Amino acid sequence: MNKFVVCAAVGVLGLSAGTSASEAVSEQDYLGDLPVVLSVSRLAQPIDEAPAAVTVIDRDTIRRSGVRTVAELMRLVPGFLVSYFEGGARPFANYHGGYDSFSRHLQVFIDGRSVYSGLLLGSPTYGLLGLNIDEIERIEVVRGSNAASQGANAVLGAINITTRHAADTTGTAISLAGGSGGIADRVLRYGWGDDKAAFRISTSSRRDSGFRSTYDDKDLSTFNFRADLRPGARDEISLVSGYSGLEWGVESPARDERWRSAYARLNWTRSLDSGSELRAGGFTDQEQYINFYPLFKADGVVRRSGLDLQHVFVPGTDWRMIWGGEYRGEEIHSADLFGPSPDQANRLWRLFGNAEWRASDRWLFNAGALWEHHSIVGSFTAPRLSANFKVIPGQTVRIATTSAFKVPNQFESRAVYGPIRATGGAYPERVDTTEIGYIGEFRNLGLTVDFRGFEEKVRSVLRFSGTDIANKDPNTQHGWESQFRWQPSKDTSLLFNYTALRIKSDPGSDRFYPQRVPSHFATLAWFQRLPWDLDLSVIHTDYGQYFWVRPADMIPAYQQTDIRLAKSFRWGAQKGEIAINVLAANGGHIEYQRNITLDRRAFATLKLEF
Repeated sequence: MNKFVVCAAVGVLGLSAGTSASEAVSEQDYLGDLPVVLSVSRLAQPIDEAPAAVTVIDRDTIRRSGVRTVAELMRLVPGFLVSYFEGGARPFANYHGGYDSFSRHLQVFIDGRSVYSGLLLGSPTYGLLGLNIDEIERIEVVRGSNAASQGANAVLGAINITTRHAADTTGTAISLAGGSGGIADRVLRYGWGDDKAAFRISTSSRRDSGFRSTYDDKDLSTFNFRADLRPGARDEISLVSGYSGLEWGVESPARDERWRSAYARLNWTRSLDSGSELRAGGFTDQEQYINFYPLFKADGVVRRSGLDLQHVFVPGTDWRMIWGGEYRGEEIHSADLFGPSPDQANRLWRLFGNAEWRASDRWLFNAGALWEHHSIVGSFTAPRLSANFKVIPGQTVRIATTSAFKVPNQFESRAVYGPIRATGGAYPERVDTTEIGYIGEFRNLGLTVDFRGFEEKVRSVLRFSGTDIANKDPNTQHGWESQFRWQPSKDTSLLFNYTALRIKSDPGSDRFYPQRVPSHFATLAWFQRLPWDLDLSVIHTDYGQYFWVRPADMIPAYQQTDIRLAKSFRWGAQKGEIAINVLAANGGHIEYQRNITLDRRAFATLKLEF
């Protein structure tokens, strides 16, 4: 890893030395204000005023990365491990790893809609697959517990995805991709309307043959709809709905498993006086597993629906506040998971609030808390307190502490599954986090620095224990993560992430727990605009050794380099782009388990808009 860091530093210094005075970075041209985020406290805040660390991935970065899924995009975020569950059909991302390959401790929202599954152990992985990459406007990733704002499943982090406004995608767009590994992607999008009423429909299919070393063919079909309405000067209404169907191959024995999902969500926002705002929404969704065998047959259907409300108001010149609530109902039918009682239900009530106090030009305080009541396991609270101190303009230090929890879901509380007989004795996992952060903005250099040092005390983890599901293996994670964004010229952008992480198991815990995470993981991304409308992207990742499933399946340390070269073109009012992507250009490596290998592969994409 030292070699990797040294090479990155030499490249940065070399580019810096090659920039003449006439090419010096301009504050206006190359680096504007720090991004404003909404995900941490639900208040609009610049990153250096938020009570937690946040990484923002904008639409341009998403396009230039060349990825096919959101999970793969998380390699650009400090602290995230990206892998493929039993093959290439189901990519997933896990913040700090260490717990499982379901990403159970990570909450994910798309346009305000949670895609966290209620089936089996719970996971946001499948819900992310139905999202078309080209329709994403931006992604905000909260690095660290955000239960105080977004609920129990955000115990280690949260991903908030916003898709593009329908008025920004009028006309027709076609995207085609094909190449090695059986890659065959098709996307068709059509939008119409204006700033008063705009609509978008899109359909897609994504297919590939997975990894060469295993049977993991994938066939994914999606249909999505979005409507954005502005009935008055103060009101905005958005409606999103869609359907996804995924079929993938699994070995031992060879078979095809399927997943289906349908959803609809309505959001209404009203702007009030003095910076206040009222927002309300509701959703319904359904998902189904068919011929699903993670351990034993686990078919089932889950239906969810809910309502939510939040109110932002400004009680004084130095204060901003938000409060709100949510109700959610969940019903599951699965004879495979619950035996003689196949119908299970759960109800959730949630209240949250956050207060921001600007004590002076330098000091900013945030205090927030969430209360949840679950009909299965009762009520719990998640508080957070942070202080942001602006040392000098552009240099901010943040100190924060928070307690978060993950509530046992219906399977973990009531499962009758193979030999498993859940006794109902499982209680919420709890994580107490203390962190110190630093945001540095060096506008004359075109550079921003984001540092987070943390200690996460995990009181217990919900795991299989004999024939039961119980709380066990308390541990402490501590380490630091950094992110550097540098734009030395208008055509060159560099991103460098580095995370160092250690797990200390409590006495009596699984002695292999510390090996569930690599000692370090890093990403270096280079985005370069070239003459003749060419665009080059190189993304290099470096992971230390670790394992997902069992110590015998230890994954050796590896590096992966992905390269993309694209050419944009226009004819009249129409525009397009053709690109060549090479994944694992430096050669293959083991992923997830020793019998699964990611080999070098290449594919081409063609995008047209008219």
